[in-house]
Amino acid sequence: MAGMDRKVVHIEVLVSAPIINGLQSPISMTKQTAKKDQRVLLHCNAEGTPVPQVMWVLPDNVVLPAPYYGSRITVHRNGTLDIRTWRKSDSAQLLCIAQSAAGEAQLQVQLNIVEQLEKPQLKSLATESVQIADGVSVTLNCSVEGKPAPEITWLLPNGTTLQSGTSILRFHHKLDGSLVIREPTASEVGIYRCMGRNSAGYVERTVTLEYGKEPHISNKYNTLISIINGENLQLNCQSSGNPSPNLTWILPSGVVLTRPQRMGQYAIFDNGTLSVQQASVYDRGTYRCESANKYGFSSLSVAVIVIAYPPRITSGPAGVTYARPGVAIQLNCMAIAIPKAEVTWEMPDKTQLKAGSQPRFLIIQNPSSRDSGFYKCTARNLVGSDTKSTYVHVF
Repeated sequence: MAGMDRKVVHIEVLVSAPIINGLQSPISMTKQTAKKDQRVLLHCNAEGTPVPQVMWVLPDNVVLPAPYYGSRITVHRNGTLDIRTWRKSDSAQLLCIAQSAAGEAQLQVQLNIVEQLEKPQLKSLATESVQIADGVSVTLNCSVEGKPAPEITWLLPNGTTLQSGTSILRFHHKLDGSLVIREPTASEVGIYRCMGRNSAGYVERTVTLEYGKEPHISNKYNTLISIINGENLQLNCQSSGNPSPNLTWILPSGVVLTRPQRMGQYAIFDNGTLSVQQASVYDRGTYRCESANKYGFSSLSVAVIVIAYPPRITSGPAGVTYARPGVAIQLNCMAIAIPKAEVTWEMPDKTQLKAGSQPRFLIIQNPSSRDSGFYKCTARNLVGSDTKSTYVHVF
């Protein structure tokens, strides 16, 4: 028996547009730097269905298909352009084209041939701290040099990257590499990273943005300070601020000392403490500590008295002293004073005999009538003096 049968077959042809080096964009761009006389490969790996045909377009519209084998230039089957012994004249824009029935993709390569490569180098410190104040715009510098000229990228504290010439919110990355933050607030505080990169290497600079604070002196002197002449004096000035304030002490004499500094008996330590070794009455008066940075000023004053009084002879010789020839004579001259008094004796012939610090005695051994006369004891310090006299009569 005659008859008929029918079957429907659907054929689906799958195609995909070409892509180059895994980049989905139909047109992509890249930069490549090579050193003169150095071999560098430019990759153009094309994928797609059907398999794309690859060609390179060189300056003067020279078209080289893959594969191509020349004396100096080779295009490998995988699309890689291989030029041996680069010349300065090879600096140009090159174009790789991948074509198929499904479409076309292009890779533009800006090729730069240099005499030599130099790794990026910072022209400023690798780390820096910068203080900000509300509403005052700030610029973070990042100057990098190298061959070829490095590309500079800023990484913000929240992880956002900012390329040269771009802006976002308060931030603007200028073409010179600096980052401008317009009218910053406390939310902009953090660590900013500037990254300079070229084909020869990479360098990084970090800038810590901190909130500026005016100086504050935490300790106070509500009463005057009194010390005894000859004692050491220490005055504290505990100052804080951001940036760290410049701290100075102004002495009663008007002399200005800056932290840290030593001058004679005076010293200012890193913590702001002023030390005066063996203070005397000349060190009495008002001392002033001043702390300043670009955000403000703070000061502290303290009055210092140095206790001292003139000598007073408490045990001296009688008005007249009688003695026998050959019997030793002891003349007393004991004084109290702050600072200690220096005691001297004046002989009948007006010669001076220095006895040093009190208490002291003058002893006349084996006296004779020639030793008769006036003997005067003088006790003296920097505040004043006291004297006692006696007439010695040897008979």
